[in-house]
Amino acid sequence: MGMTTILNNGVLGLTAQSRALGSISSNIANAATTGYKATETQFDDVWLKDRSSNVGDPGAGVRAYNRLDNRAGTISQTGVTTNASILGNGYFVVQDIDFLNGTAGTTTATGTPTDSNVELTRAGDFSMDKDGYLVNTAGKALMGFKLDPNNPSTTLGATSSLKPVSLSGLTDYHEATTQASLAMNLPTAQAVAATPTLANTTGATLNLIDKSGSAGSTMLRFMKTGVAEDGSTTWKVYNAGTVGADGQAVGSVKASDPATWQPMGSLTFDRSGVLTGGANGSKLSMGINPGGNFGPVTVDLGTYGKPDDSVTSIADMDIGTRTSQNGIAAGSYQGAELTSDGYVAATFAGGRQRYLYHVPDAIVANPQDLENLSGTSFRTTTESGAIKLAAFGKPSGNGTSGNTTVGASLNNNSVEGSNVNIENQFTTLIQAQRTYSAASKLVSTADEMTQTTLTLKA
Repeated sequence: MGMTTILNNGVLGLTAQSRALGSISSNIANAATTGYKATETQFDDVWLKDRSSNVGDPGAGVRAYNRLDNRAGTISQTGVTTNASILGNGYFVVQDIDFLNGTAGTTTATGTPTDSNVELTRAGDFSMDKDGYLVNTAGKALMGFKLDPNNPSTTLGATSSLKPVSLSGLTDYHEATTQASLAMNLPTAQAVAATPTLANTTGATLNLIDKSGSAGSTMLRFMKTGVAEDGSTTWKVYNAGTVGADGQAVGSVKASDPATWQPMGSLTFDRSGVLTGGANGSKLSMGINPGGNFGPVTVDLGTYGKPDDSVTSIADMDIGTRTSQNGIAAGSYQGAELTSDGYVAATFAGGRQRYLYHVPDAIVANPQDLENLSGTSFRTTTESGAIKLAAFGKPSGNGTSGNTTVGASLNNNSVEGSNVNIENQFTTLIQAQRTYSAASKLVSTADEMTQTTLTLKA
């Protein structure tokens, strides 16, 4: 081995250990960074072959290369409903907002996401930015498949169909009522009548939401029309008018004028006061069309043969009046959450939820060979393999042997921290320092030997 080779080996050793020290310093600096993945520097012997003899020289130096440590970090609870950590394999798909808007650098793209330009991350500390996008602390926007809130799909599309998750405009989000339900107990002592009046009917109010998101209400009136020999009773149901948010009557039906009431249908109760006349377990529904800015509404009056949550006429029972409706009033938005099965759900007053986006789990075959963009964001390479999008699953289990799930799931209200082990990093730092010093000594020794050779006299 010549002195030139010794000198080259020393320089290669310094270069390799410099790279290792750079990785260690980055790891230590990011020990508290959410979703950070440590970089491991690995070393390989450089072999050179003599062309004439085809014999390899194992003493040709060392080379260094970095690989990701893909182990999960520590999970910590944050209490933020849009935060989530991944339990299992995979990544969130994220992207720069500027790129999505077609304004990043000199790009002329329209922001169409592809495997080669989206980024992957485990940093799930998402929160709403000033423009309404869900972004993490690195400024990366969460990507998902946009859904129809009234007909959410579980089907995942292609990467190109992903959209940035936006909560903008939800304070004005509203839905008109299309379904309502009523449960109450009608008085058994009510007299039989043939023509409805305020005195011989019992009323119940249904709250409704119109097409503009404003609140209103419809009055239903119930009149007993007959009592059979077996004790069963029949009742007629009337639409007794609707009022809007301004308190004014909608259409020609008025609660104060029974002559304008519109019949909706009839009810039959058995001698015990339970709905009868249909197959047990089937629903009894009637329709109303209030008019004005209100759409048609289907009113659920209960289940045949089931007194719970139904209209009944049971003696000496007062269950009060219980109503519900599926409309969402404008201005009733209360917040959003990232669910355990990967949906971004908006919550409105009354506990109503609407799924807005389906967030996929991005999986690659060889995550150690992802391109490291920042320590928290990564991009696919030929070696890592292409992105495969999968659905997050809901954890299941009885708690005795731990929760399990098919594939990965999300842990709500939490984030995954850095996977850097400080103790190991300082141990590796000492080793790298010693090896760097040894390589430096090798260079200085080779230099001294060279100087000695040059000063030899014949």
